Amino acid sequence: MIPTTLSGQTRLIPILAHPVGHVKAPRTYNPAFAAQGLDWCQVPMGVHPDDLAATLAVLARVSNLQGINLTIPHKAAGHRACRWLTREAASTGMVNTLRLAEDGSWAGTNSDGVGFVGAARAHGLLDVERSDARPVAIAGAGGAGTAIAFALLDAGVRTLQVWDADGARADALVAALRHAHPQAHVGSDRSALAHAGLAVNASPLGLHEGDAMPFDPAVLPADAALFDIIASRDTELMQAARARGLRAKRVLGGVAMIEHQLAHQIAFWRGDDFPLEPAP
Repeated sequence: MIPTTLSGQTRLIPILAHPVGHVKAPRTYNPAFAAQGLDWCQVPMGVHPDDLAATLAVLARVSNLQGINLTIPHKAAGHRACRWLTREAASTGMVNTLRLAEDGSWAGTNSDGVGFVGAARAHGLLDVERSDARPVAIAGAGGAGTAIAFALLDAGVRTLQVWDADGARADALVAALRHAHPQAHVGSDRSALAHAGLAVNASPLGLHEGDAMPFDPAVLPADAALFDIIASRDTELMQAARARGLRAKRVLGGVAMIEHQLAHQIAFWRGDDFPLEPAP
């Protein structure tokens, strides 16, 4: 959705992706900007990973740039591009939200974990206060999966299992999570799905019709919850989970996560005071 008031006064927030065809975030972001009286416009841009650094250098020279949104596969590279980082970005090594700092360099934060935990709590999928709280199982250890895993442990989740098609990437994330949260039980055991309280798809599987499912929802307990962070479509995983008997209110898609991370991103792009630390 392009704002009808688009003009030379409009501030731009490109969302950079590769490939870009699946991106539908402007349908949520632009109405949210308008609702807050912000003359901002989000526009998808297809940027190959090899061209990200050059693209960021050019965008930094655009006079009506408000900020940048990064999605698959740019979040780790976005972290490397930043001179200044929020705690969320520094701890996860991932950045999905950029703004220019006063010194002309990039400052970055990560809103994925904030948005995920906020949405999961709002929809009753996450209750860390229960003494019998069951494991959280996450498929995907990339940019979003990393941010979500850290945020869940920060929120009090005590047992978390995360795996990825790239085994080395999953192992690295598990090691980082154990280092940051030594009191938690963290591993990469897919069999945790059989007794999980919350199962999460944080992988790209489901972005496109015909993708394989990241796991079989038939193995989930009947009272489990499923949160698939794919926002562009109602995925086969979500449909299969409902068909398997999970209650509709216990199956959530990625739009809810975007809605809950927007406040964090808008505040960052607006220039609100976020504690920033130098990038290592």
